[in-house]
Amino acid sequence: MSDVIASGRRIYAAIEAVDQAIATQLGIHRSDLRALNVLKDGPLLPRDIAECTALTSGSVTALIDRLECAGYVQRQPSQTDRRSIEIVITPEKFSLICDLYSQCATNLKECFGKQNARQLKASLGALGEFAEAMEVAAETIGKIKKGDA
Repeated sequence: MSDVIASGRRIYAAIEAVDQAIATQLGIHRSDLRALNVLKDGPLLPRDIAECTALTSGSVTALIDRLECAGYVQRQPSQTDRRSIEIVITPEKFSLICDLYSQCATNLKECFGKQNARQLKASLGALGEFAEAMEVAAETIGKIKKGDA
């Protein structure tokens, strides 16, 4: 089991390294990239960004201002509430971000493309179980009160 845990840490470190490399290529901070990843599926209200990133409303405002100034996002009127604004990634920057992350997909296809159907099914099962274990861990850790850990 210690090898499984070590492999999990290696996966986490590799994902962190990819995100840092992408943030560096884009000339932004990791927290900015996290916010952009939250926005990948479409426009969000600033309060939704705050909820997804665990940032305060003031921090989200500063983050949006920074990303807007750098041309990564734009504010637009909300489709559902005319008193609100939504934040959306600009098409040019979305394309750039997708191009950078596509290298991950290419590498994964090269690696897992060498597997036969049985091996691929086993890999998918193991990765799915790994993801589920981490989701449960996140939920469990989130329920621990400060000072109880």
